[in-house]
Amino acid sequence: MRKILLAIIICINLLPAFDVNDLKLLKEEGDCVGCDLSHADLKDMDLTMSDLHDANLSHADLTNTLAHKVDFTHADLSDAAFVKANLKGASFVNALLKHVDFFEARIWKGDFSNAKIDQCNFDEAALGSAVFDNNDLSNSTFKGAILYKTVFHKNVAGIPR
Repeated sequence: MRKILLAIIICINLLPAFDVNDLKLLKEEGDCVGCDLSHADLKDMDLTMSDLHDANLSHADLTNTLAHKVDFTHADLSDAAFVKANLKGASFVNALLKHVDFFEARIWKGDFSNAKIDQCNFDEAALGSAVFDNNDLSNSTFKGAILYKTVFHKNVAGIPR
């Protein structure tokens, strides 16, 4: 019985979870620099102009989030979901974007300079006037994406056609 109880306690402690105090700080202050919000449910939140640089948002659900001009600089957004999120003017500079779902997201004027982009879903996303600089987009999809006035600098690999 003790072994079973010990195994349960160990498994519970190994479950990934965000820092509850960090989520509280984000909700109260609107900013959370360097916070651990991994696996957090942030659906439908208004994060407009929040400073989330250096934050861990891996596996976070940001579906339908309003996030105008949010600073995600140096953030870990691996496996995050931004489905139908409004990210106009958001900064993803130097962010880690691995397996991120941007399906139908509105990312007008988003800045992806130096972001590590791998296997992201930009299908049906609105990326008008977004900036891509020093990225590899080879493993990401852009089916039906709006690329009106999107800037792809010369050092971007895998530019969608």
